[in-house]
Amino acid sequence: MATQQGEGGVPFAVAHELQNFRLLELPPEIVELLEAPNPPPFQIRQVQTSNSVFVTQPAFDAHGNDIPTSTTCAIASCTATLELHPADTPAVAYIEAVLPVYDIVGGEVDAIQNDTSKGGVFADVPLSSGQCEQGWAEVVAFELSGSSYRPSVNTLRQVWSSINAAALAEGIRLDSQFLGYDLAEMVQEEGFPAPLALAIFSHLASAGQDTSGQWSCLDRRKTVSFVGKTLLQAKRGSSGHLVADFVEEWKDSLPEAWRGDAALKSIEGTYDTPTSTTIVAKGISASRATEAAVPKAAAVKGKWHERFAKTRK
Repeated sequence: MATQQGEGGVPFAVAHELQNFRLLELPPEIVELLEAPNPPPFQIRQVQTSNSVFVTQPAFDAHGNDIPTSTTCAIASCTATLELHPADTPAVAYIEAVLPVYDIVGGEVDAIQNDTSKGGVFADVPLSSGQCEQGWAEVVAFELSGSSYRPSVNTLRQVWSSINAAALAEGIRLDSQFLGYDLAEMVQEEGFPAPLALAIFSHLASAGQDTSGQWSCLDRRKTVSFVGKTLLQAKRGSSGHLVADFVEEWKDSLPEAWRGDAALKSIEGTYDTPTSTTIVAKGISASRATEAAVPKAAAVKGKWHERFAKTRK
């Protein structure tokens, strides 16, 4: 390495082979955000600098038989710095963009395999694992046969119908502790993916519920709202649907004891009323709007729906 020292100055050396470094600038306000319980996602920007910025470390320098002297050695020269800027894009947008849609139309599955596990999906998303988990849960994503998917609203409607029918037929109270894996297997007998049923249980779980175990417990208010939003978004057309008919269908899609909870205030902010008697969903993403435009598939009916119908009589 080459050393320069003026009289009374500090010895300074530059390594023959400089290393590659990137400097990350972290102002105090950014550090505070990073230390928050739920830090927001950030974008990294590279900013060129006209100043000479060196990364140094202590070293010893000796020439010939001279006694080694301490010096400062530059091991890297940085021509740019990295800056963090809070990202405006929510985690759910990233997850929706990379996951194929799992749709069921007329009893047939319409989905493109991506041969990517949940971990593989997270590896390609520029967010923390915690933020990816939040986005994954929000879109009710699930893994099936080595691929990862997000369900269409039409599929969510059908799978929820199967869950509700099986729970009613077996006398399972969804807002109390129940064996989620057992109920998911019943749903699978109807031709729906058990992992999707489990993803729905996790999405609707009560606060504090351990979603990694075999037991499940749904939050009643959250579930009522989820069912109402799903039913409305799954309806095709944009001219509006009679409010009375929609609410009645909503009630029929809930456990018997929850029918009285089906009220528009539970889904406030997610619908428009073109007239005083009609209702339409609003705020559907472009991908889900396309899904909702698909003609409503005939419901897949099996033994749970037959037993469910009998209990209604």
